[in-house]
Amino acid sequence: MPHPVADTHTSILEDYFFHPIDRGIGADETPLFTLLDDGRPLHEVIASRFQCTESEAKAAVEYARQEVWL
Repeated sequence: MPHPVADTHTSILEDYFFHPIDRGIGADETPLFTLLDDGRPLHEVIASRFQCTESEAKAAVEYARQEVWL
């Protein structure tokens, strides 16, 4: 079952930005900003994980990046 948008957004922020920072990775080196997760494009990882289209995943990643920039 696909995750609701709010859960997806929170998971993206936590898993691809805040958790790496907690492990000592610089903000610009997190998957959210390199757009890579273990060598795979982040939008592909998100699309697979949350059962959404790649365009929806790209939009979700961009939304999360904009929120962090604020």
